[in-house]
Amino acid sequence: MSGSSSATGRRFVDPGPRQPVLRWVVELAPAYVVALLILPWVIAHGVAWPWQPSTIDLQVYVYAVNDMLAGKDIYATSTPGWNLPFIYPPIAAVLMVPLAFGPYWLWQLLWTLVLIWAQQSVLRRCGVPRGWVLGVIGVVVVLAVEPIRTTLGYGQVNTVLMALVVADLLPYRPPGRGPGRSGGGERRRIPQGTLLGLAAAIKLTPALFVVFAYLAGRRRAAITGVVSFLGFTLVGAVVQWSPSLVFWSSIAVGDTRAPNSPFYVGNQSLLSTVTRIAGANDVATTLLGLGLSAIVAVLGAVVAAHWWQKGEQVFAVALVGLCTCLASPVTWTHHYVWVLPLGAAVLLRRTLPRWVRLVGGCWVVWVSLCLPLAVLPYGYDAELAYTFLQQLVANLGPLLGLALVGGLGWQMVNAQRKRAVAAVH
Repeated sequence: MSGSSSATGRRFVDPGPRQPVLRWVVELAPAYVVALLILPWVIAHGVAWPWQPSTIDLQVYVYAVNDMLAGKDIYATSTPGWNLPFIYPPIAAVLMVPLAFGPYWLWQLLWTLVLIWAQQSVLRRCGVPRGWVLGVIGVVVVLAVEPIRTTLGYGQVNTVLMALVVADLLPYRPPGRGPGRSGGGERRRIPQGTLLGLAAAIKLTPALFVVFAYLAGRRRAAITGVVSFLGFTLVGAVVQWSPSLVFWSSIAVGDTRAPNSPFYVGNQSLLSTVTRIAGANDVATTLLGLGLSAIVAVLGAVVAAHWWQKGEQVFAVALVGLCTCLASPVTWTHHYVWVLPLGAAVLLRRTLPRWVRLVGGCWVVWVSLCLPLAVLPYGYDAELAYTFLQQLVANLGPLLGLALVGGLGWQMVNAQRKRAVAAVH
């Protein structure tokens, strides 16, 4: 919604070139070049020259696809050298089949380009002006925002999934143009909700956006999202029946197949936060963490729907994205790519309450810096020996997110109570 008064409360001057090809070059090339230059240093074991970034997760995807095409079980083996398993639904491997063809270095280049495109697409739809402004901000994001930078370094899929959700819910409105058939600035080529279902089929956490769409009054989109999710999942089951049984039976018993200790500070979910604070990984602690996660997911969807109805669409979508990270049992620091739309909302929307912009802004800065992994010892359950100050650093991100969602929920309930009292009198 770049350049529209509804997105930012004011109209920006678009400084970019008018030719579409040149404009895309201006908006994508700077961030892409910077990403390629820093990629070998983002994750350990990369080599600057010859250019050999680690892109660990991309390696996992490539091995899984090759195993699938060879008739092997994609969940039975792990990536040589890293011992990392493929943990996504089978449809993800089916969609990644092109990774099996061509040299790996080419896919490193193309995957990085797709991630940069996804990042810039999200920023554009969240109100950042197009042209040179978007290009420069893209460079700043790559350099300064840890979830984006490490998603690039790992060759992860997080930013692409966010871009699918944002594209479905936040159509771009060019300056000076009226709404398209979808009510936004662009004409829809596929039904709204399709991309939500696709994102949820690849990784389950975006399914919360389907619930949100229903609560926000986009019921047809929600239904389409469910049908899309089931359709893509069915395709994965048809192509990979046995692995589908393995994956869904594991999910049914709560096995996420994610490595590392439950205390690991790189896991910034609410469940892991509760586990670290309690210093225990027993049944009671797990149930408490899961219960709190479920409450936050439901409350976040309800509160976000409320803000969507008030015209704060970017903030609403960002809030649901934040809640998917808080509520998921395993949320690595690089999963918090939703820092982008939330940052755009708190910086550009002066109509949000001041305390929301303050708390949200603090969360954006904290997540971008990623101090838990930068300043704390971790691994081999070092987290169990944290001091109070270290515990604060380890868990402040999820706690700030919890405070934001909880405060918004309290504000919404309090406002409704006051309206009910005023109606009576």
